[in-house]
Amino acid sequence: MIDAARVRALQERLLARAQQPIPRGWLPVVMDDTEVGVASPEVASYLTANTPHFALVDDRLRLLDAGLDVARRSALLHDCALRLRDAGLLTGWRAELLDIRPTPDSAPVATIERAACRALGITTTAVHLNAFTPAGQLIVARRAGHKQIDPGLWDNLVGGMVPAGESDEQALVREAQEEAGLDLDVTTLTRGGRVHVTRSVPEGFQSEIVQVFDTVLDDDTRLCNQDGEVAAIERRPVALVLEAIERDEFTLESALVTLDALLRRAGGH
Repeated sequence: MIDAARVRALQERLLARAQQPIPRGWLPVVMDDTEVGVASPEVASYLTANTPHFALVDDRLRLLDAGLDVARRSALLHDCALRLRDAGLLTGWRAELLDIRPTPDSAPVATIERAACRALGITTTAVHLNAFTPAGQLIVARRAGHKQIDPGLWDNLVGGMVPAGESDEQALVREAQEEAGLDLDVTTLTRGGRVHVTRSVPEGFQSEIVQVFDTVLDDDTRLCNQDGEVAAIERRPVALVLEAIERDEFTLESALVTLDALLRRAGGH
């Protein structure tokens, strides 16, 4: 039986770490006349001084994109991302484009290199999958030691960013195959809540909205990582997962995603 009070208390403690205010003095980033991110004074100063694409207007870092369509706006941002990389203001270049959306459900106004999102505080979208056994255990995955972020910590069975041009469901299907060798076409998915993480990180400011999904996998389901990003996959009782979360052995995002599912299972929300 799931202790809803314990889960809720743990969720509140983690949300205090996961939902931090924007640092004082950082500047809103404006594209297509809409605030889409936040930049440090250092990044803002560099972009205004070293590129023709941004200007400071009314204490905002504004992309000079009047009259531009999504493709041309994206081209400007790609040039800015390259310049930030070469100046050492962003690291971990991924050669992967993410959509920039004013809200999670609105149309994208541009695409941008994934590594630039935190430098510009742009909200990204991710999908995570809680996998349960028929007996109610959780199936969890340990991140590979070479991962740039949170190496070696535990995670949900499946988790990853939603790249440009993909829906939540498409991204989840692809990630499930890559990370666990799991075919979601033969499983039943439940859409859970959304977890919004906002916090300062070494790369800048993280604003990430995670769409939660749940599923139940038969005991004979074979799981095997395909992309080298996962070091181990284990089935664990819920009590042991909660203890591990309390010891900070799970990533912050995956811990909150797990707690979202457990509260729903316990009838807590």
